[in-house]
Amino acid sequence: MTPPTQELSAVRHSWIVDDSGVRYTAFRRTLAPRWPSVWGKLLGGHLALAGCGAAIALLERAVPGTLPGAAAGAVLAVAGGAVLGFWLHYLLLFQHEAAHYNLAPGRRLNDLAANACLGVILGSDVRAYRQIHFVHHRNLGTTADTETSYFDPLDRRFLLESLTGVRLVRSLAGYQRTSAGATESAASRTPSAETAGPPFLGPVFLAAGAVNASVVVGALLLGLPALAAAWVLGMLTFLPLFNSVRQVLEHRGDSADDRADYRRTPHGAVNRLFGDGMLAATLGGAGFNRHLLHHWDPSVSFTRLREVERFLLRTDVAPLLLRRTTTYREAWRELNRV
Repeated sequence: MTPPTQELSAVRHSWIVDDSGVRYTAFRRTLAPRWPSVWGKLLGGHLALAGCGAAIALLERAVPGTLPGAAAGAVLAVAGGAVLGFWLHYLLLFQHEAAHYNLAPGRRLNDLAANACLGVILGSDVRAYRQIHFVHHRNLGTTADTETSYFDPLDRRFLLESLTGVRLVRSLAGYQRTSAGATESAASRTPSAETAGPPFLGPVFLAAGAVNASVVVGALLLGLPALAAAWVLGMLTFLPLFNSVRQVLEHRGDSADDRADYRRTPHGAVNRLFGDGMLAATLGGAGFNRHLLHHWDPSVSFTRLREVERFLLRTDVAPLLLRRTTTYREAWRELNRV
């Protein structure tokens, strides 16, 4: 019998037994990542991004070079930026999976693959991101959390700061401070540069700058300014917006005080399940739609979280999952203050 509690996070793995008498600790040993599924979904995201870029280019070619055409080009740039930003955000979710060593077998190969397939586009070295993200796992809901979008209400100011890059600059500055602090702490324990990890704004960030500049310059040289603008907007405006909003939907409590400063007062740990469907598979791709389960057992591959959910629904903790199950639309309606 699982001890009574209000949150899954308080339940130890060793306490859980399903209705067939199978212990979770035994079941968990069967949950190896499904690598073809990982890479199929990741490469699918790359194809979606490339396909949307090509579609924007084709539409731009169809726009005449007149004043109405220029206005249509501006609309295309903004709409295209939103679409590109959505798929860039989808790829970002796999950087998170790599932080937990679930992108490829073997830690070295995992990190090389993450930086080669994701970091040089998104600008984040997975080793630096890992330092920041693991602090988030240890300190979720406290003032020491390193991923803090959910500290703020989902209101007009939140959206304006996201769209204008204010939140992006603030986040990058915070990540750099956290990464530098983690590096100094590791260096004080060992002289190994590999253990200390790279700075957040390091070589991978610079490589990504070159890659993104090449995309923009290439589009301009091809006579596709709307595509160039869409890429910039997607990367610097819509990607951070989707990332921030998703984090609020995952971690902000229904009863959170909109006037409270959760950088000074603990918010408390909140996680949710968002079910399945197209939106859950894209906005919540790479297992983010089952974020409650990820925080409970972080090292399980997203390719096995559905099985974890089914197992837990056959145990005494099923009510704890059901009370945290929602959809992204329902969570938005509950938390929307715009």
